[in-house]
Amino acid sequence: MLRQIFLAFAAVPALRLFSHAATLPIHERDTSTGPSCTNTTFLSVALASSLPGVSIISILAREQKNVTVPATPPFSAVDVSGLNFCDVEVVLTHAGMNDMVRVAVWLPLVGSDSTWNGRFLGTGGSGWAPGLFDYNLAPAVKLGYAAASTDAGLVDPSLGYTNPLSPASWALTPSGGVNIPLLTNFASRSIHDMAVVGKAVAAAYYSKPANHSYFNGCSTGGRQGLAEAQTYPTDFNGIVAGAPAINWAHYVVAETWPQVVMHDKNLFPSDCELDAFTAAAIAACDKLDGVEDGVITRPDQCTFDPSALIGTSIQCPSSDGKQNITTIITADVANIVQQIWSGPYNWYGLEKSASLDYLANTTVSKAGKPVGAPFFVSDTWTQYFLAKNPNFDTSSVNTNEFFTLFNQSVTQYDSIIGTSNPDLSAFHSSGGKLLVWHGLADQLIFPQGTVDYFHRVLAQSSNQPHQDTDLDSFFRLFLAPGVDHCGGGTTPGAIPVDPLSAVVKWVEQGIPPDVLDAASADGKLKREVCKYPLVPVYRGQGDANDAASWTCEPDTTWQEWL
Repeated sequence: MLRQIFLAFAAVPALRLFSHAATLPIHERDTSTGPSCTNTTFLSVALASSLPGVSIISILAREQKNVTVPATPPFSAVDVSGLNFCDVEVVLTHAGMNDMVRVAVWLPLVGSDSTWNGRFLGTGGSGWAPGLFDYNLAPAVKLGYAAASTDAGLVDPSLGYTNPLSPASWALTPSGGVNIPLLTNFASRSIHDMAVVGKAVAAAYYSKPANHSYFNGCSTGGRQGLAEAQTYPTDFNGIVAGAPAINWAHYVVAETWPQVVMHDKNLFPSDCELDAFTAAAIAACDKLDGVEDGVITRPDQCTFDPSALIGTSIQCPSSDGKQNITTIITADVANIVQQIWSGPYNWYGLEKSASLDYLANTTVSKAGKPVGAPFFVSDTWTQYFLAKNPNFDTSSVNTNEFFTLFNQSVTQYDSIIGTSNPDLSAFHSSGGKLLVWHGLADQLIFPQGTVDYFHRVLAQSSNQPHQDTDLDSFFRLFLAPGVDHCGGGTTPGAIPVDPLSAVVKWVEQGIPPDVLDAASADGKLKREVCKYPLVPVYRGQGDANDAASWTCEPDTTWQEWL
């Protein structure tokens, strides 16, 4: 999925995927106005006292009718059409910060055919983009939510919108220091602003507050959801956080570990070679659950040794792609894969079912030689926030330098963007419900970091006086076997279908989710993702592609994985 996202991001100048909602050029809008939507006086009053230390610069409200947001993979698979909504854009600034933050709020139009379901939905971002605007707002409005998105004030002046691939336009101040106010916006503050503004706008427009408020996000969006639970515990009644980019100061640097391993050996395996190890691991461990379906259900129990491939011949495409050539797997390549799977001593490695060629990506130099090509988030984090040098070559970092950068990242930034505070007592006390899910074949964010966070929250909750120590009552974690980052569909596992509905049911009906309905990208495999630490077990009979053929059973060995 991330390779698709990378390509989609590369096309941003043409598609303007992340421009703010009031000026998106990707679909036609009927700009006819209606008095209830365009009267911004009520909004000014509503917002004036909502955010202390925040000044409202402008408010623009327009009635939008019969809007279509076209499919733009990987963000949206189908057109979302027939949308009628009040399109509100609020621009605000924080005292002394010299920032300009846009919050877009879409509200199903008031009228005889009003579809508002009485709920507010905050939406998250991806990569360096704090919000996805139309691509999150359109499906939310179609479902009847009043929904909001924000750019956190991270607009690249040369583009006119946030650059999701790089923080180059905002990371450093003119004097060369890190722009801590804008990093704080990205880390947590602007999601809180979005929640407060979005709920106030909805309450003013509908003349009553939303009955319930929710947040839904994955990756950067998942981290934003947990930032809300930790720092602003009363903003949302229910939060869905998928593949959360928590432990940011740790894991983002750890993403460069495969590049370091290759650099130190001066050896850069091809995608074809790396894919051979992933395929071999899946083949070796696929049947551990009793079913051959291309999915490693328990990656913690997969003991496949990459040295088993040494001397194996594989067919790989030539550099021009015109023919296949025979490649022999060497001991050095197997050792590189083993180090990538093991990870650095102070963090986790990739799971054996996760694609290796995202973090161990390579390219060809001008001299025609293979060289490292770091993933864009870890690369730019190192350049701008650690080295404070846009020209810093992350692919040249050796092992000693890696650990220096890792320690620097944790020391300087964990308190700002780590988003791993295990104390959720205030969120619990407010009645909030938190649903976290993570794919066990995630090729970018290490699922063990999410599991470790769960256990730290459990320990913290057990030590809280006067608190219900049953973590199940407000926080549930679901691990999806064979699913890659945010369920991109390039791996064969069953992806959670609608975790938002599960958390809505939990909040509004008091029915907590024990499983999440899930299906593979092609729809052929149906499963139920088990609540951690339960594990999926095949019943021994029936169609293995049918969820009814599986059950969730207790298992106490997961923690040994950490």
